[in-house]
Amino acid sequence: MSLKKTIKISWIILLFCNFQGVAQNALSLEDLVQKSLLENYNLQIVRNNQEIAENENTYGNAGFLPSVDLSSSQSWSIENSELSFFNGEGRTGENARSTSLNAMVETNWTVFDGFRMFARKDQLGYLAQLGKLDTQYYIEQTIADLADLYFQMITEQELLNTLRQSISISSYRVNLEKEKRRLGAGNTLMYLQAVNDLNADSVLLIRQKALIDDIRIRINRIINEEPDEEFLPSENIEPENITIDNRETLLRKAMENNFELEQSRLQELIAETNVRIEKAMRYPQINLFGNYALRRQTSETGFVEESQNYGFQYGVSIRFNLFNGNQQNISIQNREKEKQNQQIRIDDTGAMLKSEISRIISQYESKALELQLLEKNMQNAERSLEIAREQLSQGSINGFEFRQNQLAVFQIQNQIIRLKYTLKIIETDVKRLTGELTGWVL
Repeated sequence: MSLKKTIKISWIILLFCNFQGVAQNALSLEDLVQKSLLENYNLQIVRNNQEIAENENTYGNAGFLPSVDLSSSQSWSIENSELSFFNGEGRTGENARSTSLNAMVETNWTVFDGFRMFARKDQLGYLAQLGKLDTQYYIEQTIADLADLYFQMITEQELLNTLRQSISISSYRVNLEKEKRRLGAGNTLMYLQAVNDLNADSVLLIRQKALIDDIRIRINRIINEEPDEEFLPSENIEPENITIDNRETLLRKAMENNFELEQSRLQELIAETNVRIEKAMRYPQINLFGNYALRRQTSETGFVEESQNYGFQYGVSIRFNLFNGNQQNISIQNREKEKQNQQIRIDDTGAMLKSEISRIISQYESKALELQLLEKNMQNAERSLEIAREQLSQGSINGFEFRQNQLAVFQIQNQIIRLKYTLKIIETDVKRLTGELTGWVL
């Protein structure tokens, strides 16, 4: 491949990437979150589970209400029979028909079960709250995933822009070396080196574009869009707008609003109701019952040609387990251990929050200071690149020395962009830990 064709391909790549950036729609993080709340498949499943838990939170499911059943049966039979009596007489029936009708309305009502129904109703209420909290937690996790990918896409897009700038500089250098050769002041080695550097920058540009496409596909998966749906972020990452509260304030907010901690607390309450349910088995169970029954029979053979009975029956039943091999005591002990495990999980989640908040504050302070120093270095590096550009055009330095200055600017730019991304992710983590992420985005 000729040098002219190689340079032409590099320019085509640059123009193609620029065109792609212009053609795409611009979306904010809020736009993406709104779409995910409506279209995300997993979120729809979580919402359905929440509705299931809410539907089950009734007094009927808890056992407060009586049950009423209606049963009925009708049967027909055709029989041949021979009857012999002690007095010597007999009776024979051929194809004798008989019918039987039974109908009953029956009710059963547990009026006392050792307060098990009260514990069960509390448990159903906690499960409904947990279902709602699980939905909120999943929404927040989805927002966190989207925010991470969205800010990463902004970062990679800015890195793409720095690569375009680098290609522009490399192209300037190629043209300069080409002009020097034309005037007899340059040499082929410097020209070939400049072309190779331009090609290397073009390869990085292609890889960067592929990385951005990969992030876009992952975002489209979350918001349930077609994988090839094109868009660009409409926002920028501005670290000067990031504010991190002090450790005490963050810890207080986390203890009050953190979803994982709230889930652990509800799980402890549910475990406590399981203990109450098991202890209720130590008490007697009292049931009220009653029924109204109708029985009607007809027969062409036998002593009774037709009979009919109907009427009420009602009463009280008491059941009290006296001994079941100590199974009940073991079950209660196990439920108590499960409750203790939930208490331990609450303590562990609280300790995790303290550790995470301390780590985040330390990381934020370190990265913010690092960014300030890099921004100062960037000013010096840009000035050095301008001087190197002038010296290269005057022949005071060669292409290799100019390339070192160019790479220095490129590396510092990349470090600054990635630091801004890190600071934004820190802010996202803080909002997630303190339960403020949804309100922060929406």
